[in-house]
Amino acid sequence: MTPVAPVFEPVDIKAIRAGLKKSQEEFALMIGVSVATLLNWEQGRRSPEGPARALLQVAAENPKAVVDALWKKGAA
Repeated sequence: MTPVAPVFEPVDIKAIRAGLKKSQEEFALMIGVSVATLLNWEQGRRSPEGPARALLQVAAENPKAVVDALWKKGAA
């Protein structure tokens, strides 16, 4: 079977970020995208692709793993 990459709607991306209790700036920094890119995703102007989609899928299913791996205490 071939894995199917999830499609994220703007509301999904906002919900993932809200679930992690991160501001747009914090979330963008944590996942390695610009704030402008995150805003484009959250406003439906663009959609995440490739590794960003995979990372969002992990964040949706296991937010603690993403925070543990990517968020350093004392970071922005």
